Amino acid sequence: MPLSDTRVVECGQVIAGPLVGTFLGDLGADVVKVEPPDGELFRTDRRRLDGEPFNPGFELYNRNKRSLSLDLKRERGRESLHDLVEKADVFVQNWPPGVAENLDADYETLSAINEDLVYVHITGFGETGPLANNPGMDTIVQHMSGFTSLLGDGLEDGPPIRSQSSLADVYAAYSAALSAVAALRRVDRGEGGQKVDVSLLESLIHNLDGAFEYYTNLGEVPQAGGRNTFSRPDMLYGSAEAADGYVVVALLLYSDRIWDACCDLMDRPDLAAAEKYQTAAGRMDDASKLSTLFEAWLVEQPADEAVEKLNAAGVPAAHVNDIGEAAELDHLDARDAFVDVPHPRYGEVTLTDTPLSLSETPPSIRRHAPVLGEHSRDVLAELGYDEETVDALLADGVAEQA
Repeated sequence: MPLSDTRVVECGQVIAGPLVGTFLGDLGADVVKVEPPDGELFRTDRRRLDGEPFNPGFELYNRNKRSLSLDLKRERGRESLHDLVEKADVFVQNWPPGVAENLDADYETLSAINEDLVYVHITGFGETGPLANNPGMDTIVQHMSGFTSLLGDGLEDGPPIRSQSSLADVYAAYSAALSAVAALRRVDRGEGGQKVDVSLLESLIHNLDGAFEYYTNLGEVPQAGGRNTFSRPDMLYGSAEAADGYVVVALLLYSDRIWDACCDLMDRPDLAAAEKYQTAAGRMDDASKLSTLFEAWLVEQPADEAVEKLNAAGVPAAHVNDIGEAAELDHLDARDAFVDVPHPRYGEVTLTDTPLSLSETPPSIRRHAPVLGEHSRDVLAELGYDEETVDALLADGVAEQA
């Protein structure tokens, strides 16, 4: 696998930091997750599976790792972390500001131990700037970034709502993992390690479909687009009602092909022939009117027939599914989107497979999310600690073994 010779030490918690380790692990890296004696923050009892505490998100975002439980508040625990880092290629942490320094795990300390180390630090707002020392998490950043102002139709009562995907965490993890892989290429050229400083805030604002470019270049402040896009809230680009349910339609009125197909489906040669609608600009000028006409046709069509007709005509459309309906799609089954992973506590868990893809060296899920301290003894032994030393660390509570 591409990163099979890469060693990662991850001190991540919740989503952003752990997901970096997960992606590198999917690509073959040996990822050691270092956790405090009581486990990282995301080891929470959200549900129960076979009578055992179960957090589906933790299982998903901590696959392909080994767990070493160390008390980094104690000097001997920090020494063991330094021994790990000395042999590592990548170190990942997303602690709040100041924590790494208190634990002797900051970039300056660890890069002095290993000059080729790629040090990944994810925070809410980055290491510099007026907000650098503020704690930041996904929900804070979703609201501060302006993202939640684009959700809904802008007319509903009540407070703005967050996305039910932790998008700031996820975007930051992708950004950090990509940066880490690029930094490893530099190490391969003999040019040394470096720090990766990624913020949730910048990762999210980069991925808002150019919303900030509307403001910085045009002076526009994008508003909530509802079911459509904030850039064209008057053009149907989302869910609409059919005779027996909802379907999602991308009514791209600026496309001549899609416009012609819609006129044929609605049996409206008069619209197709209208002089104003011969150009995309003319159609977009009447986007609200044309979307309303299309929806009047759609609401008379059974959902199954509508989706079939629209796709056959080249108009992007699909059923609107809940999570259960989406999980049962034949297409996801054909793409092997879910994988069963053996687990020492639950017997087996089903995880959404990695989204990463390579044709010749495919990423894969090879390990379950580790039980806290499951691999402590093995990892310490790999550092060269003899059995007596490991036993002493465990007996003293510096390390924990599941």
